[in-house]
Amino acid sequence: MQKTIKYVMVAFVAIISIASCKKEINWNAKPDPNGNGCKLTTVNADLGILGQYSINYVYDASGKLTKATSDGESRIYTYTETKITGVLPDGEKTELTISGGKAVSSYNSDFFNVNGVSIPVTRTYAYNADGYLSVVKSYLDKSLNSTAELTYSNGNLIQSKITYTEDGEVETTTYEYSSQLAVNPYETSDPISVIVDYMPGGYFGKHSKNVVIKSIQRSAKLNAQLVSDYSYKFDAKGNAIYTSVKSAQKLSDGTVLNESSAIFNLVYNCK
Repeated sequence: MQKTIKYVMVAFVAIISIASCKKEINWNAKPDPNGNGCKLTTVNADLGILGQYSINYVYDASGKLTKATSDGESRIYTYTETKITGVLPDGEKTELTISGGKAVSSYNSDFFNVNGVSIPVTRTYAYNADGYLSVVKSYLDKSLNSTAELTYSNGNLIQSKITYTEDGEVETTTYEYSSQLAVNPYETSDPISVIVDYMPGGYFGKHSKNVVIKSIQRSAKLNAQLVSDYSYKFDAKGNAIYTSVKSAQKLSDGTVLNESSAIFNLVYNCK
């Protein structure tokens, strides 16, 4: 069971999985994280042969995301002092527990499905002295599945190392950045989004200050690496209004096993 979920999470980084797992991904943008007065209202995605879709966001007067709608299905968000809960019409629930303004744990009731049975995932979050997310532990139906350790330099996440409990396999991803400041980063270009149960509001500590332009994922046991290249267009306020992600799985000799790509056009409402 744990080995199965491991490979699902490895594939999570690949763009091809974005379409097939769209319901499991919490498609949110943080409301106004850098104070530029803009909120993401619409995402139009083109995944090539995997199709197209749009997501629309609704916020309350305080700037909290209350609804995200795609293909006629809406995830509704409610807030208390210590919890944020998102629910789909079929009852699937995601929940973030907050303490001191930071996420300390999260829960997804329907992250993985085996023979029609939903397997929940719980994650716990720890932070370093500088306020950056540093350790994420993921539990599959209460059993520890993996531990992610995050490393930062110059205000950016530069490496994530995931160790899987079942066989000790280690998966390492490194990140490269441009000098462009990250403003309202969308999930597909925010490095931590594949490690956490992403929620709006900047609840995962300090975020990388610059825009990621490349990620390279390597496994100690696999003779291949997944390389993703990011390109952008920005508006006058620094919002990325266009993001392109091209991914390729390559063998150590340079042979390309498969390729995928995605384009995201983003619309903001600015004060």
